[in-house]
Amino acid sequence: MNTLVKKAFIGTVLFFGSFTNLYANAEEFNISADPFWVLKQEISRDEEILSFETKRVSAIYPLDKVNTLGANYPGFRGPGQLVVYYSDFGTTTGTNEFGTEAVIKDGVVVKLTGADSSIPRDGFVVSGHGSAKKWIKDNLKIGTKIKIEGRTLIAYTTPESYVFMAKEKIDDAEEFISNARKSSNTALEDKKALGYLKKAKVYYKKAEHSKDTAIIQYAKASIESSNLAIKYALPYMPNEFKGVWLRPSEKNAVEVRKTLDNIKQTGINNVFLETFFHGYTIYPSEVMHQYYLTTQNPKFASFDVLGTYIKEAHKRGMKIHCWFEAFYIGNSDPALDKTSILSVYPAWGNKNFANYNSTSYVRHPVEHNGLFLDPANFETVYFLTQLLSEISNKYHPDGINLDYTRYPSSQNSTVPNFKQSNWGYTEYARDEFKSLYEIDPVEIEVGTTMWKKWSEYRRSKISNFVQNAREVVPNDIKLSAVIFPDYYASLETKQQDWAKWTNEELVDVVTPLIMTSDNELFHDILKSVKMRTPNKVDIYTGLFVGFLDAEPEDLLRQISVSRALKSEGVVLFDWAHLPQKYQTALKTRVFLPRDTK
Repeated sequence: MNTLVKKAFIGTVLFFGSFTNLYANAEEFNISADPFWVLKQEISRDEEILSFETKRVSAIYPLDKVNTLGANYPGFRGPGQLVVYYSDFGTTTGTNEFGTEAVIKDGVVVKLTGADSSIPRDGFVVSGHGSAKKWIKDNLKIGTKIKIEGRTLIAYTTPESYVFMAKEKIDDAEEFISNARKSSNTALEDKKALGYLKKAKVYYKKAEHSKDTAIIQYAKASIESSNLAIKYALPYMPNEFKGVWLRPSEKNAVEVRKTLDNIKQTGINNVFLETFFHGYTIYPSEVMHQYYLTTQNPKFASFDVLGTYIKEAHKRGMKIHCWFEAFYIGNSDPALDKTSILSVYPAWGNKNFANYNSTSYVRHPVEHNGLFLDPANFETVYFLTQLLSEISNKYHPDGINLDYTRYPSSQNSTVPNFKQSNWGYTEYARDEFKSLYEIDPVEIEVGTTMWKKWSEYRRSKISNFVQNAREVVPNDIKLSAVIFPDYYASLETKQQDWAKWTNEELVDVVTPLIMTSDNELFHDILKSVKMRTPNKVDIYTGLFVGFLDAEPEDLLRQISVSRALKSEGVVLFDWAHLPQKYQTALKTRVFLPRDTK
């Protein structure tokens, strides 16, 4: 097996519930009869541990998929796979935000996380995508017991699992209350958090001394009481920036008002409205018209959704930041719209090394199969800068949030196809670089002095765009930029030198995307961003808990950590992934003052 993935493997997933003859259920559960799989035909009474809900076998994942499907994906986890990571693989799983993960120590699930989880030295991480993600969500809880036999992963939840989870939640609540007092520099403002914590401990004791179904009932009551203690522990901080990314879908002013009213009820007062995305503006654009492009996203017909959002937000004491996707222009076929950007200007499209000779559009296989513009091309950069100028002068929003201010992602340099996965090999860039250094970038080998020059060239193109944005966006409009927090990985795989932007004060704010619900990893990532960001530049921490479908308490935990590290605020990704469970957690206390409830 490839040494890069020698400690990550795909396992068959079995969940033993209240059935003992697995072969008798093979046809129902679509289990292969291949003897390769480790299946238990008989389970002794001592070994069989029943859950109170019957579970079914979910899926089978053969080992060889880790290379054939996963090689081009973050963490080597391919579509629909379930992968087990041991510490020899690395410090984290390296996965993206489209799956889910569970951390196991001593054979017990101790954390449920979203992506790129820390791998414990005394345990492992189970990571799933697609159907495997659903299986993890449905079946693994804090306290679930895990065994691996051969190439089979066995999971079972017992009454004791719930007791374990109840104790973990009590510890969480106590830590929350302690940290809340430290971050607010005041005593706890009310007794509710302490009252619910006391109840949680009472129910926990009852669970410890009960039998059968009563164990679960008391344990669940303890867990719920701890969750309420957590919700009431974090105080409201009036000066904290409270934002959310939002892709508009409203077709009239009435719908805009309804959306803003719902957002305001949670205490969020800054909306990062997606304004230029998938190569279209949400407003009727004179710049697009001048370039012979589709003047407005057809979804909004002749409705100026941007102007309406700004007007209605200001009525409510809220602010609008225009979320601007610079070099990513979606994954639709350009031929479907004869006035789309790449239909009119095909030379503006970006290319990777593997397809530098291609005469058609080059898509990114991992980034939504999407299309990107070339940051090296002067015409492309000037066009985008004109759009930013138009938005600033015509609408004067409260802020502009630059996103996709980077090259498309490549693999990291330890992967054999690193060069093939690098982007920027357009005719424009190759010709310009050759005029500067007398060598075509396609001839440059990784690790050489000239490779360093080629990387610096591409990074300078991104930074030049940010510089241009700074020049056309007025100083009273807050300019922020989405960044990937791992600085060196960002340099290597995306050519994004965000430390340069902050040190030269090209932006007022950075919004680092922290795509994990692993609390310890979240702390370390945000701390590293804080250390590289000068005090004059604010940090609005980008939280992905909703997108990862983690627990509401995980969202509160990250807000608490963000406060402890002196971040100026948070931005949640995104409104479409903030259902009622998260909204309730936010407006219980942390985002709304007590007298507004």
